[in-house]
Amino acid sequence: MKGLKYIKDPILRIQLIHLLTIVLLLLNVVFFTENLIALFVQVVIIITILFRSLDDLHVKKTLDELKEQLYLDEEILNKSIIVSKSDLEGKISYVNENFCRISGYSKEELLGKPHSIIKHPDTKKNTFKNLWQTIESGKTFHDILKNKKKNGEAYWVETFISPILKRSKLVGYRALRFDITEKMIADQYLTKELNKRDSLLQLQNTRFEFAINSSRDGFWDYNILEKKFYLSSGWKKRLGFNEDEEVSYLQYLSLIPDENRFEHHGAMMDVLEDRSENLEYVHFRISYPLVTKSGEKLFIEDVGDAFFDDEDELSRITGFHRDITEQKRQAKMIETQNRVAAMGEIMGNVAHQWRQPLAAMNNLLNNVEFDIELEDLKSIDVSRYLEVSSKLKSYTMYLSNTIDDFRKLTSDEKIKSKFVVLDLLYEAENMIQDAYQKENIDFAIVIEKDCNCELYGYRRELLQVVINILNNAKDVLVEMKVPDPKVWIDLQRDEKEISVLIHDNGGGIPDAFIDKIFDPYFTTKHESMGTGIGLFMSKKIIVEHFKGTIEVDNEKKGAVFTIVLPRDPYLL
Repeated sequence: MKGLKYIKDPILRIQLIHLLTIVLLLLNVVFFTENLIALFVQVVIIITILFRSLDDLHVKKTLDELKEQLYLDEEILNKSIIVSKSDLEGKISYVNENFCRISGYSKEELLGKPHSIIKHPDTKKNTFKNLWQTIESGKTFHDILKNKKKNGEAYWVETFISPILKRSKLVGYRALRFDITEKMIADQYLTKELNKRDSLLQLQNTRFEFAINSSRDGFWDYNILEKKFYLSSGWKKRLGFNEDEEVSYLQYLSLIPDENRFEHHGAMMDVLEDRSENLEYVHFRISYPLVTKSGEKLFIEDVGDAFFDDEDELSRITGFHRDITEQKRQAKMIETQNRVAAMGEIMGNVAHQWRQPLAAMNNLLNNVEFDIELEDLKSIDVSRYLEVSSKLKSYTMYLSNTIDDFRKLTSDEKIKSKFVVLDLLYEAENMIQDAYQKENIDFAIVIEKDCNCELYGYRRELLQVVINILNNAKDVLVEMKVPDPKVWIDLQRDEKEISVLIHDNGGGIPDAFIDKIFDPYFTTKHESMGTGIGLFMSKKIIVEHFKGTIEVDNEKKGAVFTIVLPRDPYLL
């Protein structure tokens, strides 16, 4: 029996004992037992031992399988988890291969050493204090630690340290670590890049704020979902608010006069409703006046974008407020100067158109006086005096009509009306015909068949544009001393537009000037003949009041001004 102690496998030792017992029982049954009851009991014992031996064999098989699985699991753990054990003083008593691989130390170099051998200098002082307080209280410590390899390189591990108990007695500590070095390096790189971008963004934001606050323009943003309204500090101050004051959208709207507030809202809604469904934002441009808190009246051009969320709901509106007060003032001044200049030209035209009928009236009256002086009143033919009276009446009627024509032309009333374009051209011809006849300029209006079409708009302003171009053409023809001077108007139309083309044979506009012809204050005339604002105002009238276009080109013998006016579909 003493030889059994040399058999290392306990299951095998038990099997041998069972086998020896069965053999002894069988010998006893065969040679020594005569009592049937004793014989039966021994047989039962033998069968029981046999079944127990079979169970032990099954247990051994299961244990062998578990040992094999544990071995495989240990191989996996050694490759993925860093495992170590230490005694109560923190000295290393066990390390797996993964611990050695990542730290660069051998087992011999680690066993018996404290864990501080892998401590990195960057580790905070209170980290290990917190670690010991946690594990000595029987709890598991969890943290991300930065360790140091044998060669000095750093690596990071997610660490779990828990107590080891035997029969409820603390005998040491077990540590499981997961290598997260790649993740930490990636996070550090990402953090560094984010910090760089954040710094760059802060710099750009500072530059942006400086640029915005240094100009007379203002940046604004309204987050509709969060009901937050933002104004750049410089613009906020310009409107009369304190720099650190929070301004709501309603407070801003209160600066817009009552009569323009709904107009501003309606214009914005029109822009939003006209957007295409596939657009994520809408660009808009709106102009309106506002009054600052200090009472200063400004005129604002509001330019920006309206953005929509995934459910196609308006989420925020962002843009710039541009102070165009000075531009409006200058435009008004130019318009006033143009009006004064136009008045001068009109007075010249009035004087010219009055000169001939007044001279004729003077001649008639002289003849009457001469007849009275030479003849007896009783013998003078009455019919001749009635004829003179009729002519005087026609001349005075002509003078009166001339006053009405030019009064309408210079009136400040801006009333839209429906008018026939051809009638307007004939009216323009009537107003310039005397000046053209004096300079022997041939004038004609060429129309397409059935071109008696109508427009709805500011008739007087369009007449002013046509007369301005016709007067310019006359001045060029006279200045250039063109033989057989001619000016003619082509009136054309299609389903959507009416085109008025004014031609002359004055040789055309020099290439150096043709691109500047509509610029304010640009003129090729002597200062006594023009201010250079007639064509500028003409283009302003066509573009802003008729939503049309006006262009100039050179033809074979002269220049052609092309005015294109969109037709109102309701008048077609």
